[in-house]
Amino acid sequence: MEEMLDLFDAQGNPTGVTIRRGEDAPQGMYWAVVDVWIVNAKGELLLQQRDTVKPNWPGYWCESAGGAVVSGEEPDTAAIRETQEEIGVTPDFTCGGKVFEYLSDHALHHVYLFCQEVSLDQLTLQPGEVIAAQYADVQTVRRMRQEGTMVPIGYLTQLLQTLPILISMYRKAD
Repeated sequence: MEEMLDLFDAQGNPTGVTIRRGEDAPQGMYWAVVDVWIVNAKGELLLQQRDTVKPNWPGYWCESAGGAVVSGEEPDTAAIRETQEEIGVTPDFTCGGKVFEYLSDHALHHVYLFCQEVSLDQLTLQPGEVIAAQYADVQTVRRMRQEGTMVPIGYLTQLLQTLPILISMYRKAD
């Protein structure tokens, strides 16, 4: 079944336009995606390595899970679905949630952070999507970005700078 994507304006308002996944959005319109980041008690981010068969950024490291928000779907629901599909984990909204939105060239990113303990042994990696997973501290993520082994994520500096505050916020909510 073909995935359909709703389009939004730069402020995140629905435009009423829907496209098939893979089609280009008209200028000034964006499809929605979710980027899910899981951080453990040591402040390390769970990263996934994209499968080498992926058309975009094959073999590169990126967020814990992520993908397109399909037509009619809410971002929170997409965050749960994508995380379950790609790594076999259900994000815990009692210790995390959406932290900001970021507008890239073609997509409106709903960025999520969850402070939860997930061991690498618990992960079920989705074939064709994910080939490996690892935890990395902020220094390592910065080094990976400089080395060019990570997908170039436009908001990554912002996320890493605010990570201690976000972790503190979500840990106090426990």
